[in-house]
Amino acid sequence: MENKALDSFFFGLAFIIGIAILIGSLFFPKTDDAVDPASAATNGPTFFQEFSEGIESFLQSVKSSSDTNQSSTPSNEPQEEPNDIFNRAYDEYGKREYQKAADDYSKYLKRVPGDASGYYNRGLAFYRLENYSDAVNDFEKAAELDPKKASAFLYKGYSHERLDDCMQSIEDFQKAIDLGYNKDGELYKFKARCENREEDYNQGLKDALKAVALDKKDSYGFFEVAYAQYGLKKYADSVATYSKVIQMNPKDDVAFHNRGLAYVFLKKTSLACKDFQKSFDMGYEDSKERLKEYCE
Repeated sequence: MENKALDSFFFGLAFIIGIAILIGSLFFPKTDDAVDPASAATNGPTFFQEFSEGIESFLQSVKSSSDTNQSSTPSNEPQEEPNDIFNRAYDEYGKREYQKAADDYSKYLKRVPGDASGYYNRGLAFYRLENYSDAVNDFEKAAELDPKKASAFLYKGYSHERLDDCMQSIEDFQKAIDLGYNKDGELYKFKARCENREEDYNQGLKDALKAVALDKKDSYGFFEVAYAQYGLKKYADSVATYSKVIQMNPKDDVAFHNRGLAYVFLKKTSLACKDFQKSFDMGYEDSKERLKEYCE
């Protein structure tokens, strides 16, 4: 914004100086006498030359200062306190406004870049947005800033599992357990799931059993128990556990399919075919191949 008052001041000051110079020239006129260059150099400038040059220098410095001040004038908008930004992001996350929460946590972290909680909370928002790569980065940063933050390793493990990086996920879950996060059935369930994927059925069975011990109402924990039992060729045990899963969740089409496979190895083909048909009717396409393979 231009400063009109300052411009008026400069105009008035220049007018006064001009009058002063005019008066000086009347009372101290120039002489036509020859001047010794050496003498002139010794005597230096006249009073009015000094006065005029000084005024000109003053005006230039004032103008320069004015230009600098105008170009560097800070914004009058008040800076929002970091805690206010953090609390707003926290509330947005609670309202499931995850993108807004992530954006505000980003603003907060620009102001407070060393806060592990800021990275952890933004990681949670990214996780809910299914942006698992950015979630991993934030959980890693949170763990770097606070190496004893077990929940950062926990959700880093969940994120790696979603990214199909089960080996890293298992490592993250184990770190969370080592830090004392050992009473969460969900953790053991997902750890068992990754171990079963990696065909480490012995460890998968151990962790799946811990999961169901901590949460007996979650059918998925029993599913991982049955899956590990099947991998260990304990087919009768697997059938029994899959039956438990189906009892808890009658719409689990994969459980019907997998129980059918266990029946095949127990040479109970008729029961297997019933399970494959049930699974296919519920929409599980893999069962169509099992029906062709074992039931035609």
